[in-house]
Amino acid sequence: MKKRLLIYFVVIIVLVLLDQLTKLLIINSFDVNDKLVLINNFLKFYYIQNTGISFGILSNQKFIIILLTILIMIYVLYETNKNKDNKLYVFSSMLIVSGALGNLIDRIFRGYVIDFISFTLFNREMAIFNIADTLITFGIIMYIWILFMEGKNERNSSK
Repeated sequence: MKKRLLIYFVVIIVLVLLDQLTKLLIINSFDVNDKLVLINNFLKFYYIQNTGISFGILSNQKFIIILLTILIMIYVLYETNKNKDNKLYVFSSMLIVSGALGNLIDRIFRGYVIDFISFTLFNREMAIFNIADTLITFGIIMYIWILFMEGKNERNSSK
């Protein structure tokens, strides 16, 4: 159990470092609002400083966002402890906590989150995001998948 817990924290630290290193590269390579097109009309780096959460929600509400983030991380860790035998659940939790922690570090020490990845799909620019946001998104998708599969298994076993 202790070995598994150690692995859990090492993975989180590595993912947070990856997020923070990519943000540091952006800070050192770009000025705010600079753009670099990587794949024409599809992928670009576009450095912005986001004071809100997804789509600018709660902009300039740093204390509320920090508090919500900490509460969500505590809840995810609590639920992970209850589901520690489900490896997919634990992995999804690691992604969510890593991403939340990466953005929390930005909010605490910078007052904003560094976002820089931008996609254009169907001639519409999507939300600008970072590695931490990607980790959170994939963690939540995995979590929803787990819930769907558990519900499917319960339906099948009740027949």
